[in-house]
Amino acid sequence: MAIVTISRESGSGGEDIAKAVAKRLQYEFVSKDSIYKEIEEHGKKWLNWVAIEQLDEHAPTLWERYDRSYAAYLALVAHCVYKNALKNNVVILGRGGNYLLENVPYALRIRITASAEYRVRTFRDRFGIDEEGARKMLMHSDHERSIFLKRAYRKDWVNPDDYDMTFNSGHMGFDELVALIVDEIPARDKLFTPEAEEELRRLELAARVKADILTRFSMFIPTLDVHHDGTAIVLRGVCLFTEEQTRELMETAVRSAGTTKVRSELHPRGA
Repeated sequence: MAIVTISRESGSGGEDIAKAVAKRLQYEFVSKDSIYKEIEEHGKKWLNWVAIEQLDEHAPTLWERYDRSYAAYLALVAHCVYKNALKNNVVILGRGGNYLLENVPYALRIRITASAEYRVRTFRDRFGIDEEGARKMLMHSDHERSIFLKRAYRKDWVNPDDYDMTFNSGHMGFDELVALIVDEIPARDKLFTPEAEEELRRLELAARVKADILTRFSMFIPTLDVHHDGTAIVLRGVCLFTEEQTRELMETAVRSAGTTKVRSELHPRGA
């Protein structure tokens, strides 16, 4: 029943480790490509927009931070992570999965690091470039990824409190590291409860409603928050809508929420 999330520094070998853990456990491996395919289900324009603008793990510009398309992209990613987590027995690579699943007790959140020297060598060998070029490439990648996570989740990706286990791949053998992660799975399985799974279902539903609003609704709500309070989906934020636009938004939310009630606590700007 366990869920594994793996966050990694560029050049640390985190993706290969994630794939090996998934293979050893016979879990589904959820990669960037998997997430992209699911984003495409909301409309090919979203995948094209993300690919053209290169928003994935990219430091957003000031303009992008206040753009409805960027907000919609983040909502889509969050929903994809929750939806995949509900499958159980999955390994989710990156995409802020450790932050989104921090309150799911049977989720094992792993961080893979390595020294700058180790990662520079990895980049040098992988891309066939000199050490200076590899170092610049590594610094750029680290900067982009860290800023993306800070803007998306308001978290510092180096904070050890956001992970259950952290490994330095430069100091450990590959097989040893994979085995240590796999050995932790039985303990996580024991933390699975129907109540914990139900809470994850509520997170997924709230994320689905938010993604549907932001990808289908024509008006941008910069402060939109959507959560499940145990009885209903609650919409919160500050907006300036006509009655027709408010009705359209609520219809989108109700349609997305299915049989779950929807309650609006949206406030008109200036109220």
